[in-house]
Amino acid sequence: MVSRFDCVLAAVLHEDPSVTPQIINFTNEMAKSKFSPFIERSNQKIGDDIEGFGYVKTAEDIKGLERILREAEFLDNFMVGAGSGGFKVRSVTDAGSNWRIIEWETGAVWRVGTSKNVWTREYLTYPITSEEDLEDLELPDPDDPTRYEEVEKSIEYVVDKGFFPVCSINGFFSGVWYYLRGPLDVVLMDMYRRREFYKKVLAILGEFNLRAEKNLLERGAMMIGWVDDLGYSSGTFMSPKLYEELIYPWHVKAINLAHKYGAFVNMHSHGNVNAIVPLLVEAKLDVLNPIGPTDNMNLRDLKERYGDRLCLQGGLSKEIGLMSPDELREHLIDRIRIGSPGGGFILGSEGGIPYEMSVECFRGLIRLSRRYRKNKPP
Repeated sequence: MVSRFDCVLAAVLHEDPSVTPQIINFTNEMAKSKFSPFIERSNQKIGDDIEGFGYVKTAEDIKGLERILREAEFLDNFMVGAGSGGFKVRSVTDAGSNWRIIEWETGAVWRVGTSKNVWTREYLTYPITSEEDLEDLELPDPDDPTRYEEVEKSIEYVVDKGFFPVCSINGFFSGVWYYLRGPLDVVLMDMYRRREFYKKVLAILGEFNLRAEKNLLERGAMMIGWVDDLGYSSGTFMSPKLYEELIYPWHVKAINLAHKYGAFVNMHSHGNVNAIVPLLVEAKLDVLNPIGPTDNMNLRDLKERYGDRLCLQGGLSKEIGLMSPDELREHLIDRIRIGSPGGGFILGSEGGIPYEMSVECFRGLIRLSRRYRKNKPP
């Protein structure tokens, strides 16, 4: 029997695994209900569908992990969330059909739901509206041991079941945007016009993240991941120079901390981030996802340039739901053919499995992916 754990390890170490690892999920609950037999939610962590790191989901306890592992088996996923050091949800209230109000422990409030079959979120309030708010900001204690009570057991459980465990922290750029000071246009304005103020906010988040990361690592975390959506299809939200000045030093600190404990780092960022990939390689980032075709992240080019130093996770287009069975098959084969040789590749989608995909295509994708990731096309 193939060990999913060993295959992920080989891929990240740029060896050639017997089966190319995979990590995919559903874009929203509607898609999940359409395609998956595992739709119970009683033990699902609130927020799983709010910020899924690279489509790796995390449960609060072993019972919740059992459900996630059943779904991982169904989708043939190789990585499973085994703990989070990020901010937690304080409360959830219904807000009409398909909508909920989410309050985070930072005081940020979101409205989340599904609109026209697409999962979406709206940012309602933030705890930091001016520099004066910094003095009154109260964040949870990242060293509180109760925040990590199930982490060691979860990691052991995931590994015992043959999957590779991933533990997550807040993003450094997106964490400011999501939980402290936003929305995005406000954060970008701060970066350019109120740089010292932005640095103070980022430092608050950055120190929280590093302390949370250390707690995860001390409990056996093998891979640390975070979501930092840094761009759109034409480029990064901020200039590469500004990224290097403000955010990159925190990325370096988090990567170095993980490596000190012998763990890997996997960063999620949508957008065309080609301009900063050399910096990420220099920082020795282990895995970058989702390598999105519609974001102009060219898998072939990235593989040729950095494939011996950076593991590339993704490659599948978010448009797979609109492809015919033949188009989907050719797209899948092309991604595996380009990404798999020599390791350093984990197959995934930049957008997950959408509701619009036909059941026939979904079943074909899962079946063909199992076949071609094992018997790699020439």
